[in-house]
Amino acid sequence: MVKKFTVSNLHKLLYHWSYFWQKIFAIFRQLFAKKPRNGKLALHAMFKNEADFLKEWLDFHFAHGVDFIRLTNDNSDDNFAAVLEPYRQMGILEWEDSIAHPDFYVREEFHKNKALRDLGKDYQWIAFIDSDEYIFPLPGDELKTHLPQSEKCGGLVLNWLMYGSAHVEKIEAGELLIEKLNRRFPDLYAENYTMKTIVQSGYGARFFNKNPHYPLYSPFARLRWQDGQEFRPSEKRLLLSPLHIKHYWYRTEKFYREEKRARRIFFEGTERREILERWHYERSNAVYDPIDPLFMKKINAWREEC
Repeated sequence: MVKKFTVSNLHKLLYHWSYFWQKIFAIFRQLFAKKPRNGKLALHAMFKNEADFLKEWLDFHFAHGVDFIRLTNDNSDDNFAAVLEPYRQMGILEWEDSIAHPDFYVREEFHKNKALRDLGKDYQWIAFIDSDEYIFPLPGDELKTHLPQSEKCGGLVLNWLMYGSAHVEKIEAGELLIEKLNRRFPDLYAENYTMKTIVQSGYGARFFNKNPHYPLYSPFARLRWQDGQEFRPSEKRLLLSPLHIKHYWYRTEKFYREEKRARRIFFEGTERREILERWHYERSNAVYDPIDPLFMKKINAWREEC
């Protein structure tokens, strides 16, 4: 019996055809791209109306060894430029405006791949996270201490831990978000199995199919977990040491009410049922998990040096 050919079948066929050729292109990129071996680490993120949180996020990552940050402004209308300008003048940060496209995921993918091309010329490693995500090493360490040494590694995948608001209304002047927001979901919560990627430049990686979590990679330079095991998209693992991401999804109560909830509706297309919303909120604050004081000391030391 001949199966009926549908639009869905056509989409699947086109996807697999595109995926096949992207893999071929990844191999060619790996063969011919420049491969910096300087150990330098850059970071890329996209943001919108997050001026109140950007300074701490920047200071944290610079304090823990990030060499350069590129940010993409996605139509913000707050005072983000005033926050970023001192870092730009120091030569450790640049920002750009996002392209004019109605689909957020198209904009995001475009700028991630642009960062791969541009930053990949001068930085061996490029971390791709969001501005509510912090990459944590072991207390006292720098992030670069724990990056792979293998030349055939396309990058490192990191799990995250999802944090709640800890019932904090707002972060006051002089306070640190990472210190105040000290409650999170339990370790085995499903969303903690999500990952983001630190890509090694020159080994063929390219973001594809609107997937912000990990890029398409060359079969000869696979992504790896922190223990050296090859990353396979179908396999769920949870490795939280020596590196992991703390994802401050809710941020503060004020931010959740005024910004986050509306954003989630935009991305998901609908609001959660109230019973599910309440469950998610309560679980997000289930585990008390205070930050080691060494992290705050490193931030303060970096600020004093600058």
